[in-house]
Amino acid sequence: MALRALLCLAVAVVALSRPAAAQGIPPPGPKEADLIVALPGQPPLAQLRQYSGYIDVDQAAGKSLFYYFVEAPVDPAHKPLVLWLNGGPGCSSFGLGAFEEVGPFRVDTDGRTLCPNPYSWTAAANLLFLESPVGVGFSYALNEEVYKTMGDNMTAIDSHAFLLRWFDRFPEYKGRDFFILGESYAGHYIPELAVTIQVLNKDPKLTPINLKGISIGNGILEFAEEQAELYEYLWHRAFISDSAHDTIAKHCKGPDDLSTVCQAARDTAYGNTGDISAFNVYAPTCHDKKVRPTGSKCTDIAGPCIGHFVESYLNQVQVQRAIHANTALKYPWVACRTRLYNLKRFGDSPVTMLPHLKALVTTGIRIWLFSGDFDAMVPVTATKRSVEKLQLGVEKDWRPWSPGPGKDVAGYVIAYKGLVLATVRGSGHMVNIDQPERGFALFTSFLRGEPLPSALPQTD
Repeated sequence: MALRALLCLAVAVVALSRPAAAQGIPPPGPKEADLIVALPGQPPLAQLRQYSGYIDVDQAAGKSLFYYFVEAPVDPAHKPLVLWLNGGPGCSSFGLGAFEEVGPFRVDTDGRTLCPNPYSWTAAANLLFLESPVGVGFSYALNEEVYKTMGDNMTAIDSHAFLLRWFDRFPEYKGRDFFILGESYAGHYIPELAVTIQVLNKDPKLTPINLKGISIGNGILEFAEEQAELYEYLWHRAFISDSAHDTIAKHCKGPDDLSTVCQAARDTAYGNTGDISAFNVYAPTCHDKKVRPTGSKCTDIAGPCIGHFVESYLNQVQVQRAIHANTALKYPWVACRTRLYNLKRFGDSPVTMLPHLKALVTTGIRIWLFSGDFDAMVPVTATKRSVEKLQLGVEKDWRPWSPGPGKDVAGYVIAYKGLVLATVRGSGHMVNIDQPERGFALFTSFLRGEPLPSALPQTD
């Protein structure tokens, strides 16, 4: 049944995926050409092997996907390979994932200096960041008509093709334990890519990928449910009024209601919440979007304006040359290009990802979902409801967890049969910005396949 379910989900992928040689794509060059000597502004004592560059995935359309890869500084040969994907859809896994969340550096407030990330995931794994789909970040297509046909299916196909060719460039990682992690719309990207890998691993003409597990933070799994729960979340926490909540209940017939009158009621309610971010309703917002003339000596790198510092850094010509980016692109680097990914126009975005998750559970790979409990955009209550629809059965019921002895409660966790759901207390949509220590503890437990440490008091 597992194989049958996966085949049903990936018919289009199998039909459209072909080995690179069959597409006339030349073999990838040596990895040495992608070696980064040093990133401008990086700490002088940083000892890392970093690579970045392009992998061609479609010769006819001229598609080139940009990647950034950092080997673990200690014993990389015995650590797993982790692919990180941001969501959007259309947001950069390089700028957001690497420079704001889990990479070795963060950008200081001057937009030029790099600061060490004390909770970098390179301590536990070799990290690969992919700017996908094409058109995001430094990734591009020579035939720009491609941007008019963007969707989930193309993203999964191209990402799988990228991985096969990346392994050809880095053959020492073929067969290595491989994990995929990410957040937000990666709730689509990751299950779809995982299904693609599982199905195409059975093709003897293709290199099998040793996928061991996936983990998604605040993932978009059922967009209609999450949008409906957004207003419930805001109402329960007193961000919208009782009358606004009553108006939504009166004019919206359910989570799938796309009527004009329903949307108007929702828009009016949200419009009256003031200057807050639904991605973290309790976090400060950015009021000064300019970089500062001098750095803050790495004391304010995770503030609300971090995205503007990263954008300033990645648009410097010397930085783009150092990372082997295409400096002839017509547009500057920006964190998100969501207009490229018009879900309503193409309809290539499943209304639910639960069939993908259900099928993946049957394969036995590790599946962890985590959710910051300050996120209204993809509320933890919506994620809980989606997981309950899978009807997996509970192995270990709801309990508090902590990064270690003497630490505060970091969140709560429940283990289902084949899937783990954890919350991260005090975090919004991007756990590794808001609660990096807790995010790192969750990540390392996931890699090891071990339960999160208990936060229950010890008894004699």
